[in-house]
Amino acid sequence: MADVTPAVLREAAEQLGIQEHASLYEIKQKYHEQIKKWHPDVSNLDPAASHEMTIRLKRAYDLLADYCMNHVFSFRIEDLSRDLEQSPADFWMERFGDDPIWG
Repeated sequence: MADVTPAVLREAAEQLGIQEHASLYEIKQKYHEQIKKWHPDVSNLDPAASHEMTIRLKRAYDLLADYCMNHVFSFRIEDLSRDLEQSPADFWMERFGDDPIWG
């Protein structure tokens, strides 16, 4: 992930059709929607273009999943108590509000 820039992450998100915010579950859903459309075994589009797009979608998904999976969450009782008292929107903004891809 050292070579990953905010622009690369944003491009990956756009490749999957993610606007500004998404959970890991939503990222998976977007990936599956796009793969169903573009996979060469099911697409009626040009096989070479479908193959290339499938590769690009897989790379975008892997990049975003890796980024999300490596985000550190605190499980200290104080942090958990504070987080559970917050609204989901406040929780998200505190965690990701200044993040270059989700903020």
